[in-house]
Amino acid sequence: MQLLEIVLMLIIYDIYYFSYFKHMFPAKRDHLFFYAAAVFINISITLPAYLFLDHRIAVFFIMGSIMLDLILLFRVNRVQIIYAGSVYMFSIYSSRGIVCSIYSMVLHTSIQDVLQNDKYYNAVTALAVLLSILSIMFVRKIIVPDNKARHAFNNNEQLGFTVVCLISQLFFLMFINDGRFYNEIKSTWYSALYLGASIISKLCMQFVFHHTAKVVELLEYELHTRKLQEQLSRQMRHYQAYRKFTESYRIFRHDYKNMMTSVKVLMNNNEYEKAARMLDDIQDTMQREVLIHKTYSDNILLDAILQDAANACGEKSIRFSAHALLPKDVRMSELDIVRIFSNTIDNAIEACSKISDKERFIEIAGAGSREWATIEIANSFNGELSLSGGEPATTKEDKEIHGFGLRIIKDTVEGLGGLVITDPDQEKRIFKIRICIPRSSS
Repeated sequence: MQLLEIVLMLIIYDIYYFSYFKHMFPAKRDHLFFYAAAVFINISITLPAYLFLDHRIAVFFIMGSIMLDLILLFRVNRVQIIYAGSVYMFSIYSSRGIVCSIYSMVLHTSIQDVLQNDKYYNAVTALAVLLSILSIMFVRKIIVPDNKARHAFNNNEQLGFTVVCLISQLFFLMFINDGRFYNEIKSTWYSALYLGASIISKLCMQFVFHHTAKVVELLEYELHTRKLQEQLSRQMRHYQAYRKFTESYRIFRHDYKNMMTSVKVLMNNNEYEKAARMLDDIQDTMQREVLIHKTYSDNILLDAILQDAANACGEKSIRFSAHALLPKDVRMSELDIVRIFSNTIDNAIEACSKISDKERFIEIAGAGSREWATIEIANSFNGELSLSGGEPATTKEDKEIHGFGLRIIKDTVEGLGGLVITDPDQEKRIFKIRICIPRSSS
């Protein structure tokens, strides 16, 4: 009966635990059968480890089973896998320490006696599972909401710091737990020590995770600010280029009236050859003195971004073409335009920089339907693709700084109710990203 109750508690804990990470990581397998299989795998490893192995070794078998389940269910990297296994074990271990200590202090007996009593053991297990679930719910509602936790899970450097703290605290609690086997230690004192250590460890890890999420949030804010500063520079360059165009056109227009008057006089006097030569001179003057101002878009801000991209591509020998239509009924703020297109173009230029000059190109095309406005960006790349959680990831060494681009694009577009579709063709070495944004009229 004791074993059956433990299995039931494990099933409840596993179901809640996997449902939590289902909100955090992209699913690899989403059918209920696979979640049932994951629970079965965990129980099949946990029970033999619990029954036949030393508790110090069993801890790591249980962590390994959770890591195996995460690989089965979700698209995760190594740091995320280790975090999931560590937090699963730490949460239940620290919760059991709190419940056992309280039972020991209330009953005026040792923790070892509590754990050896079947009735007490079942109650401790049930309450430990309940406390673990409540502590995770508290973190989700108060400490680190799910939307911030997702960002923290995608930053390997900061999440790695959390993993180190988790494993350290788990070893600390395992060391404290071994004190129950020493009869020389006074049970009341030891129970109070174990209770305090478990509570402090749990609160400490909540603080560490909150700190991790806060650091990631500040880092993203810094990157967003940097993008806005870069865009301000782009707009100033665009403004300067447009001002030069208008000044040169104003000078040409000042002389144009006199020139055309002269052409008209020549034609009235039947001096057609001179008139033709003067028209040729007017054309040469216009091409020489009037700066050509290309337009790539029907949106002033987007045009500034594309103008700057064209200049950058010219410097790097990248063939650039763009014709981006952005309907006025698309509900995009200026900040949305900056976040989406600056990051997309920066990623495309970065990819083109890794291949030979002849193959480099970036093409941007816009199209629209009654319901959607679509922008497609295609660029050449070296055919090598790094994936993180099933999504293309940066190949730069400083991944924590440069890994936000595509995620910022996705978060912004999805926040507008749109879709981001990536289509990398490794054989043709062409990377396409399609951005679909709903029109307000729909």
